Amino acid sequence: MKKNTVVMIGDSITEGFDTKKYFPIDLVVNRGVSGDSTVECLDRISSAWFIPLPNIVFICIGTNDFARDRTDQFVLANTKAIIEKVRQFAVESKIFLTSIFPTRENGPRPNERITEYNRQLKQLSNNLGILYFDIHSHFVDEEGMLKKEFTEDGLHLTEEGYKKWSDVLSALL
Repeated sequence: MKKNTVVMIGDSITEGFDTKKYFPIDLVVNRGVSGDSTVECLDRISSAWFIPLPNIVFICIGTNDFARDRTDQFVLANTKAIIEKVRQFAVESKIFLTSIFPTRENGPRPNERITEYNRQLKQLSNNLGILYFDIHSHFVDEEGMLKKEFTEDGLHLTEEGYKKWSDVLSALL
């Protein structure tokens, strides 16, 4: 396996991903922060996050914006600003915009909205010339919710969920 250098940017779902466990031969720097929305993420990003310069940057952010009742347009605009800021510090890195994970019976984060938002997110990545990483389809059940085995609280992932994420990510890397 080729050695990759990766930065993962996101919220508590990303923060909970034990990347050292799943990617021991790669340098994966996890910059997930519990509670972050696009607003905090945009403020927090700094040049130090990209030393050493990563080959790949994954951005998975926005679910907490939904819980704070922000519009899709607001979240998309902030996501675009995050991408532009990442590009300043990681000019040569491949950037993947990651879809939002489905939820399970989580009122502030309805799956119908997440599905529509992910469609808009994919369009944004196309418009900006970056890559789109669809993780959502690997986690959604036949009812459109986060699979039971991948969550205990309807939002955050179980160990089985993180194992699935690592399998999907490994196939991509």
